[in-house]
Amino acid sequence: MDAILNLLSESQTIVVMIFVTTTELLGIASAWHAINKVRTSQAAVAWAVGLVAMPILVLPLYWVFGQKRFAGYRDAIRQVGEQHQASVEAVHRELMTERNIGSATDESPLDILADVLDTPLSYNNTFQLLINGEAFFSTLLEQIRSARNYIYIEFYIIRDDDIGREFAEALCKRAQAGVTVRLLYDEIGCAKLTKTWLRRVHDAGVDVLAFNTRQGWANRFQLNFRNHRKLVVIDGQRAIVGGLNVGDEYLGRISWAPRWRDTAIHVDGAVARKIQAVFASDYYWATRQNLPEAVWSTTAEARVISGDQYGMAAVCATGPADDRMRATMMFATIASCARKRLWISSPYLVPDDSCITALSMARARGIDVRILIPEKADAWLVFLAGFYYEQQLESLGIPVYRYYSEGFMHQKCVLADDNLVLIGSTNLDNRSLHLNFELMLAVADPDLVQEAAQMLEQDFAVSDNMNSSHGRLRPWYIRVGTIVARLFSPVL
Repeated sequence: MDAILNLLSESQTIVVMIFVTTTELLGIASAWHAINKVRTSQAAVAWAVGLVAMPILVLPLYWVFGQKRFAGYRDAIRQVGEQHQASVEAVHRELMTERNIGSATDESPLDILADVLDTPLSYNNTFQLLINGEAFFSTLLEQIRSARNYIYIEFYIIRDDDIGREFAEALCKRAQAGVTVRLLYDEIGCAKLTKTWLRRVHDAGVDVLAFNTRQGWANRFQLNFRNHRKLVVIDGQRAIVGGLNVGDEYLGRISWAPRWRDTAIHVDGAVARKIQAVFASDYYWATRQNLPEAVWSTTAEARVISGDQYGMAAVCATGPADDRMRATMMFATIASCARKRLWISSPYLVPDDSCITALSMARARGIDVRILIPEKADAWLVFLAGFYYEQQLESLGIPVYRYYSEGFMHQKCVLADDNLVLIGSTNLDNRSLHLNFELMLAVADPDLVQEAAQMLEQDFAVSDNMNSSHGRLRPWYIRVGTIVARLFSPVL
């Protein structure tokens, strides 16, 4: 610093000194903010040390990547509620039960999960498992064309490619036929979506808009948050939830992944209203407006036969606006409820300490805990970090399998015993656990659970258990990259 100052004029020196002093003061203030606001003590200490020692470098990184709380989301819902109280009350009724009050009548895993997440159960639904892109897009387009009153859709990624244009055409036709069509997309996930595509659907009458995480002065640095949900609601009666976005790659139409392994679920029944409530909450944030066409039934759902699990489901909507770590609580609850097996399929493996502890406790009880991740990478930092956690889990006796069948494995699925399956958008990584708005559908229907179990058995059959000996055989640059990538795991 002294050498640099010697080369500057007196006025330049003063400017530099003011800048350095201001940056140092901002670094100290931000370090205090980190100590008070960052969720884990380890991360708080790391940020505080960096902000004090290297404020010029760390300060912008902290305000973009260090935030774990999404500001303003609940305020937006309250703002809409001031003018549309009945609608917002309906959303709360569909999504939330009374906090810290056990309401479950049984001790099934689904009942316990619903209690932990303060989310209500839904009965008398029917389900269809959608395995891979062909089944997903066929059902998606069919459901859009069948809509009579309104369509709500939310995707993280939409492409202007062959399937993206077919998707747009279906939306345009329903909008032109007088159906209300509302589409939310994530502005980061859809950064490559063309203006031509957006103009086409907008001109046809589709209410299309970005989720817009950076609304308001207080949210200007919220670049690191994502709306990762994928959902479709048709007339408040039918819905689709899963891990697929809209793009040709999800049909295996890309060279590096000629087969895209993914899963979604189609539901017909009352739980569709709860998925609709998730969309409504996000729409309130994005627009500060109501959904006047939405149908909210207040008729109580009856349980046909006591103890009957057919058609039971619960919506697990989590995100950075939560005041609890509900995504982590979801995984931990399922791990504690498992009695025989706990199988998890996730394209990314960057679990937090709480998830690792819950999984290791389940394994210590003799549960068949296993995790399936892809062999190929679509995000290199996350992929490399996964090697570290793979070895850590192996040391705890939890095998990690890599999907070796041709293509890429992208599904997010959790199976507990023979009585509960979760399918949706939540990965087993820090971003899904703490930074993304996510959605999983938990289903206790025996037929669907059995079908999902058979699906996972086939996936594991074409996978390889990569134990620690494989790790020692990896090239040195992969091992070094794994160590470096692990340092970035809090923001991956």
